[in-house]
Amino acid sequence: MPRSRSLLTVWALCAILFALRWVQTSTRTLTWDVFGYYLYIPALVIHNDAGLRDRAWLDEVMATYDPSSTLYQLVDGPDGSKVIKYSSGMAVAYAPWFLVAHLLAKPLGFPADGFSPPYQIAITYGLLAWLLVGLFLFRRVLLHYFSDGWAAVLLVLVMLGTNFLHLAALDGTLLTHPFLFTLYAGLLLATIRWHEKPSWQAAIAIGATAGWITLVRPNEGVCVLLPLLWANSDGLAAKWRLVRAHVLHVVLAAIAFVLMASPQLLYWKSVTGQWLFYSYINPGEGFDFASPYTWDYLFSWRKGWFIYTPLALLMVGGLLVLWQRARNLFWPITALFAINLYITSSWTCWWYAGGSFSARSMMPMYALLALPLGFLLKELTSSRWQKPAFALLGVVVALNLFQTWQWSANILSKDRMTGAYYAAVFGRTSPPANAEELLLVQRSITGEEQLVDESRYTRHIAYRNTFDDQPDSVFILADEVPFSPGPDIAYRELTGKDHAWLRVSARLWVTDSTSTAPLIVCAFHHEGLSYKYVTRTWDLSTANPNAWNGMRFDYLTPEVRSVQDNVKVYLWNRDGGAHRVDDLQVELFDPQ
Repeated sequence: MPRSRSLLTVWALCAILFALRWVQTSTRTLTWDVFGYYLYIPALVIHNDAGLRDRAWLDEVMATYDPSSTLYQLVDGPDGSKVIKYSSGMAVAYAPWFLVAHLLAKPLGFPADGFSPPYQIAITYGLLAWLLVGLFLFRRVLLHYFSDGWAAVLLVLVMLGTNFLHLAALDGTLLTHPFLFTLYAGLLLATIRWHEKPSWQAAIAIGATAGWITLVRPNEGVCVLLPLLWANSDGLAAKWRLVRAHVLHVVLAAIAFVLMASPQLLYWKSVTGQWLFYSYINPGEGFDFASPYTWDYLFSWRKGWFIYTPLALLMVGGLLVLWQRARNLFWPITALFAINLYITSSWTCWWYAGGSFSARSMMPMYALLALPLGFLLKELTSSRWQKPAFALLGVVVALNLFQTWQWSANILSKDRMTGAYYAAVFGRTSPPANAEELLLVQRSITGEEQLVDESRYTRHIAYRNTFDDQPDSVFILADEVPFSPGPDIAYRELTGKDHAWLRVSARLWVTDSTSTAPLIVCAFHHEGLSYKYVTRTWDLSTANPNAWNGMRFDYLTPEVRSVQDNVKVYLWNRDGGAHRVDDLQVELFDPQ
């Protein structure tokens, strides 16, 4: 049978992915970011509440299923509405599987609420099915440029030699990246087919797929560069002659793109009254295009792509061979990869939080980067480097599989890795004693923070105000004076390390008639806007009347966007009245 090896390889890889997913089937998959991607469906289909104005059903979901510790997936909209932070492309991918579960939930004895086990299971395996379709599309792409045997080799390398396996079956099935891999494989295949034999079907597929990619992640809209820059071996001049001869196809592709991307615009318009709405309003995160984190993104021990996916070095190195052997492929692939790398590594949280092995945002690019990898390997194996090349590939795949297991077994930390810890656990099936001390600081996801081991820090007073310049040496908070003085310190003045602890304290005079208490506020600011905003207040039910009552709390500095970002600490008389406060103090614990 022609091309049987690559076909059998795809089926075998599908079986592996399905088996791995099966042995760890979970009924808690619609959580964290995925909860935000998915929320469109129950809000619209079940509750007819696009603006999430009725908090009762949402509070019930949070209480029953505990999808995340906070509703960080939402931002404030006008008139009491809430706007889903993420775009709706993944909701479109989830929708068919939601409908299946919605029909079966009640007959199976489960609540038809969008979150009971039938929904969790159906959507999990539905997204896995989308990914398996992507593998078949990817195979068809590879067969355009490589023999059946080489296509089989590249399929194995991409799945077993990268973080593809982890994201597809172990931890990230419902995230954007596996699904985007499928869409990129589809876009690439449609682009190849249109350039080989222009047809309106291929043109519509190009536009619709690019539109869906953009709907999933708007920054992925750069995917349009792929069909725009693509050319056959006879060059761009011939490509543009082809375009001029099929202008209607271009129009159809553009219409398909707009139609596929339009649900997000319609959602924003219906909820906010605006056609375009920027939902990433937390000043602690955002794109820093002027100072991207590309070096860390590629080489950091925390999540560096080249560190944890060394096969990526060969993929990128293959671009040099592509320049020599297939320059018509070099330009679209290199341009899209370079711009995508620049954008993804410009995001403040360049490690993209925990829960994913290596640089997860690169997974969609594997559909493209497999081509330069294949050209490089063909070049190496046709020379005296054949045996070393295959030996290197064996080592890379083995290392990737072992470290994928280490990650799943929590031997490699989710987002606290350092070079010292990596060296301590390299090749090990369990961490050595006291290895955790080598990790980055543990950050709370619940908001509760307490410095336990002070011995690893140097302590000094960063700020203290006893208000000796005030009458009676106390500060009076009143309706007309709602804020106290306090420190305003840049992060670079606090520490040169990746974190520090602040211990904030103050005293409040409590009387028999005291019914409200001021807040102590501690927050960082980026360009004047606050993030990691924490407040604490006195518990008056346990306070001693007619006496000074102290209160203190610990505050771990956030992952600051810039060392110029500043922390402010002050007392705020939010609820009014008159309050006597004293001894506002900030202790700094700097890592040794």
